[in-house]
Amino acid sequence: MAISAPTDPTSEFAAALPATLTLQDVALRLANGVCAAYAAYNNGSNLQPSLAGYKNIVPIYAFEADPNGNPFSASEAMTKAAAATPTEPRRSLAKGEPSAYAGASGGVAACVGPTPIGTPSPGYQLFGFTATANDNSHNIFVLRGTVTLEEAGYDLLGWGDNTSCNLPSQSSTPASYGLVNSYLYAFYVNDDHDLVTSLASSCMNAIQTTSASAPNLPWYMGAHSLGGAMVSLAALDAVVSGLVQPPLVITYGSLHVGDATFAAAYKAKIPASLRVANLCDFVPSMVSLEPVTLSDPYVHVGVEGTFVWQTWDDWGNHSLANIYIPIVQNHWSLIKWGPRTYPQ
Repeated sequence: MAISAPTDPTSEFAAALPATLTLQDVALRLANGVCAAYAAYNNGSNLQPSLAGYKNIVPIYAFEADPNGNPFSASEAMTKAAAATPTEPRRSLAKGEPSAYAGASGGVAACVGPTPIGTPSPGYQLFGFTATANDNSHNIFVLRGTVTLEEAGYDLLGWGDNTSCNLPSQSSTPASYGLVNSYLYAFYVNDDHDLVTSLASSCMNAIQTTSASAPNLPWYMGAHSLGGAMVSLAALDAVVSGLVQPPLVITYGSLHVGDATFAAAYKAKIPASLRVANLCDFVPSMVSLEPVTLSDPYVHVGVEGTFVWQTWDDWGNHSLANIYIPIVQNHWSLIKWGPRTYPQ
């Protein structure tokens, strides 16, 4: 009996793209856009982003009261860190090196701006941008990952403390879309009682500005690490608020953010979503490895595209410049799409 070839779960997404773009093209454009967001932030420099092939760039900002410090109590941080410490310590987890800032290799540019790089200071931190392709074929929305200590606090300390995901974020009568990690959600929606512009507002304002200048174009959205959790919230936020039609979303080494109800709501609104993950990258499994248990309610969104790239360095395995951009650019065929059946 003949055995049929497995169905490619990404084929439907690829078929919806214009003839001038493949799914790999979009993935590489988004990964390079995320790299450009890191480079423009430049560890606190807050430069104007630039990306070859794109115009009308609108920056996105996150407000941080103390980017160089832990945003939560010392006792809470110690308790969470102790609970998260593995039996055999990870080789370089304590370094705290920004995952995109490591020197790149293999002809791939590091995601760093001009020297000297900046020093984060309290206030608005460049977190991403929107832009329109020079050929007016599409708009993009990209978010970087963790760089500051405050952002690391949101990464590490909220697991198991969940809250309702109420969207649209800019509505006075939002609906609930399941439960999400309360700290990650706070990073997205916090406006300090209207005293600052939230990341959610900055994201929605950038989308509206770009849509006004380049209307009726498809949206492609991408992010790395912490930005992956934020783009999951922002993409759903933009769709349920009516700002965009369902976009194509691709994340790299993303955190998960919500429970099964959130994941189901996300899939219903944003069916074209992919998450690229190195199986040696600890960030996508920040709480625990799947399958989900009662003590670990978090569920990733998007069709998984996994691969193995072991550098024997935790932050090295998570690097956008050294891992995710090269895999998309040079080794696309090695990505396995859909749930894995081991050994594969």
